[in-house]
Amino acid sequence: MRPFLSGALVSLLLAARGSAQDPRIAELTDLFAKAKAQFRGGAYTESLATLQKLDAALGAPDLAAAREKTSAAMAFYRGADLAALGRGEEARREFRVYLESAPATRLDPSMYPKSVLDAFEAARAELAPPGSAAPSGASVGLAEAYAAFRAAPAPAASADETWGDGAVRFLMTKEEKAEWSRLTDSTARAEFVAAFWQRRDRRPETPGNEYRDEIERRIGFADVQFAQGEKKGSLTDRGMVFVLMGPPSYVASRLLRIEDDPIQAARSAPRTEVIMGPSGRVATLTVTPQPMTAEKIQGSREVWHYRRDRLPASVASNEVLFEFLTKDGYGTAVLQREAAALTTLEIAAGAGGGRTAAAPPQ
Repeated sequence: MRPFLSGALVSLLLAARGSAQDPRIAELTDLFAKAKAQFRGGAYTESLATLQKLDAALGAPDLAAAREKTSAAMAFYRGADLAALGRGEEARREFRVYLESAPATRLDPSMYPKSVLDAFEAARAELAPPGSAAPSGASVGLAEAYAAFRAAPAPAASADETWGDGAVRFLMTKEEKAEWSRLTDSTARAEFVAAFWQRRDRRPETPGNEYRDEIERRIGFADVQFAQGEKKGSLTDRGMVFVLMGPPSYVASRLLRIEDDPIQAARSAPRTEVIMGPSGRVATLTVTPQPMTAEKIQGSREVWHYRRDRLPASVASNEVLFEFLTKDGYGTAVLQREAAALTTLEIAAGAGGGRTAAAPPQ
């Protein structure tokens, strides 16, 4: 996951300042982009110096709100620079500041030096409650982060023509999608939305709709945690799974191995070559190519484990896994469409509306 993009900082600064006309906004965002570029280029000392300039610029009294809103992003990159420079204790201190605001963040192993990854996970461990433990090779965080998540108050959702394009589409039946696409006026759309949630109200005797509240909270959390560039987090593959399934029991992640990549596995397989010796005799030679390292493959596999207590009642398995693959040229956190995972998503999507079958979410 990329913890913060320069575009996110722009939004925070503009929101805090309230005006896109202030020439300092461009200067501040340029400094942040420069610090990121220096880090990516391995110029860690220079990146730290640039962040120091940005920190000083944010010291203006009328930018206090912007300073507060961007402090986590600043702490992350300071921590990354310090870790890369071998200053582990200082790095962990900065990472703890960042993780207090985004505890579920996972770093893409292909994007950061090992010293950064180690310091980041050490900081996470320092923040973990005493006595907490995860299965071997696993990292926890999503469930805890979701339990602590408090969505900012938002205006009532508008039933405009884009409503059905959001994450709510993962819950819609084929018939509902077709009906929604035919609606042309705001009154009819508002009636559709009301009926959509009413059909899924599991406790109609209560004044609220707890199912709707839960889904909208999951969407808000996914938007924060899983955003990819300009794409909303709730519309990514991880977002889709989170919206339908809620937080997993735990998350495990690792670098890709040769056997995870069929192309690299084939390239690394022994092969026979025909050669001609100095005497003119033809012979065969078995050549075993040097295997590529995980770093050269540049990818990672993230696995969400859902145990019995987090699965829909009608799922027969005691555990279902959702695997997300990240690799250059393939994509970021792409859900592997395994049969068990798709069937579980289908059941979860139908559970809210009392359906017995539904097309796998797209």
